[in-house]
This record gives sequence, structure tokens and C-alpha cells, in this order.
Amino acid sequence: MSMKEKIKGWFAGGRGGHKEIVLCAPLTGRVVPLSEVKDETFASKILGDGVAVMPIASELRAPVDGSVEQAFESGHAVTLVSDEGVELLLHIGIDTVELKGKHFDMLVRAGDRVKQGQVLIRFDKEAIGAAGYDVTTPMVIGNSELFEIDVVATGDVGAGCPLLRLKRKDT
Repeated sequence: MSMKEKIKGWFAGGRGGHKEIVLCAPLTGRVVPLSEVKDETFASKILGDGVAVMPIASELRAPVDGSVEQAFESGHAVTLVSDEGVELLLHIGIDTVELKGKHFDMLVRAGDRVKQGQVLIRFDKEAIGAAGYDVTTPMVIGNSELFEIDVVATGDVGAGCPLLRLKRKDT
């Protein structure tokens, strides 16, 4: 590795390919460990590791710069791939696919480029709750086996504040 590449790596937040990746909170609310989500698929981390937020606001924002892989027709979820290759599932609520789009407004489409903080989905949190659905929102890293993951926020968190810190594992 040349001196120029080493210096570039140091100033990029790490040495070589070990740059830290920060995922910001996609919602304002209370941080909930994934193991406490009331859905076995998320709680057992079948889809990957991550964290959830019990929202107090009704806008889901991009936690990182990247691209939209899938924007679900039902409006309840979106998948992203960050510019660093992190695969993310952002899923508003538990079993909310059953609402068939009611109370959700998807603002992005597959293939769109997004910036951290950009609103992806607006939703009516109160109406979803009144319909009997838990609005706890998991943020799952689909390729979590590639990363060391640290939760850097607990309790209340604001949208856009650091939530997870990832470091690519040595391969």
C-alpha cells in the first residue's frame, strides 16, 4: 500500500479498509434492542442484526447515503444499500403489511439515490396504532455478518443522530 493510500485511509476514518460506518436514527423516538421487538423474525435476528426505534414522529428518514433497492408497494418498508455496501431493511411497525398501504406515503422508488436524513416514508403513527398495530420500527442490517456492530445511542434519540457504528470485519 502506498503512503498516499495509507494517508487517505487514515483521514477516511480508519486504516486501509476499516473505515467506520455510522448509521443514523431513521426516526425520532426511543431506542429498542432488536431482541425486544414483538416479532420473532426480528427478535431472533433471522433477517440480520440491528436495532429498532419506537417512533414519536411520523417520518422515516434515510440513515445513510445510498440507493433504494426496494420500496414495498404497501408503503410499510424500504430496503437500502449504503454507499459502503451495508444492506438495510427499514420496516415501520409489526405486521403493518396487512394495512395494504393505508396510512403510508412512500416517497421513493427502487433505484433512487438517497442522502442521509432524506424522508423516505411518511406515515400516520396514530392511525396505525389505533388500528391495533405496534409501530416499533426495526432497522436491520441484512449483511450483518460482515460487520462489528455497536449501538451508540440508548433511550431517546433524534432522527439523524448516530445510532449504530459499524466496522467491517477482517476477511
